[in-house]
Amino acid sequence: MDEVSARGNDSRHWTDTPHSKWGWFLLLGIVLTVCGAIAVALPAVSTFAASVVLGSVLSLAGIVKMIQSLQVRDWSGFVWQELTGAVELVGGILIFLNPLKGALAITLLIALVFLVQGLLQIALALRVREQDGWRWLLVSGLVGLAVSAALTLKLPYTRIYTPGTIAGISLLVAGGAYIAISVSIRRARP
Repeated sequence: MDEVSARGNDSRHWTDTPHSKWGWFLLLGIVLTVCGAIAVALPAVSTFAASVVLGSVLSLAGIVKMIQSLQVRDWSGFVWQELTGAVELVGGILIFLNPLKGALAITLLIALVFLVQGLLQIALALRVREQDGWRWLLVSGLVGLAVSAALTLKLPYTRIYTPGTIAGISLLVAGGAYIAISVSIRRARP
């Protein structure tokens, strides 16, 4: 049995994503990971800092996600990727522009952004489920929903960590998902 048959025809799974574009997925994963790390590290200073930092990193993540998806327009997840980027960009701008509206309002806005982002990420995962690595997108979407629920329900650990920290964890998971997908694309034969 040759290697391609043994691997389950991995290259077939990425036929609608050019093999040469794996770097865009890697770049998106790195940007999301860095944004998540910043959101986790910095917002402990104050609610204002949490809003400014989280709004900035969400906007940056959304812009990079939209640019990355334009580079792989022929990917079956293009539309869903573009939508999640738009939600992150708009949500980030709204959070950034209203940093002093009160901790509860900011927390609920962040929860709404991650609810929509999580749902869209799950839809993206289901859209590309024939491709290797789709489960990482599903996990990322589920984490987004969990972040939204945690912020909305004010679970005990949301009193310890700021909304920016919890949202940063979601961005870290999303970054890891895209890095894993880039590795899957890179390993697949063109």
